[in-house]
Amino acid sequence: MLAVNGGRFRFDAALLADLAPHVWPDAVQVRAQGQVADVLGSYLHLPGLHRPGGPRGCVLGLHRSGEAIGISSGSAQTAADVIAWICAVSKVPLPHEAGHVLLIDWMPDPLAMSPNTNAEELLRMRAMLRSSFFSQ
Repeated sequence: MLAVNGGRFRFDAALLADLAPHVWPDAVQVRAQGQVADVLGSYLHLPGLHRPGGPRGCVLGLHRSGEAIGISSGSAQTAADVIAWICAVSKVPLPHEAGHVLLIDWMPDPLAMSPNTNAEELLRMRAMLRSSFFSQ
């Protein structure tokens, strides 16, 4: 999950939905319904490659408030790619600025994001942390 840590920054669900098809041509935004619609405004489905063994896609739960985005992905690589893309196109505040964005549930501690965070860096940090955890 990407979550805004105070401040005035908010994720723009419409912007993400407009830009997603440039990267994921079959991207689809679906309005949230039922009780979940109290929290989520919509889901953004980012499909993976349509072939056996291809990477599974990703579903983003776009919170109505713009303060968070839930991320459900078939692989760490896809999740990292999507997280980096969201941070870049959303121009998230820098970690020392008010309203900076935290990546939660990726690693044991929240990770402050920046607009230039890339997928390789996210995967490298996650691998380092996992290897140090399992070596103890």
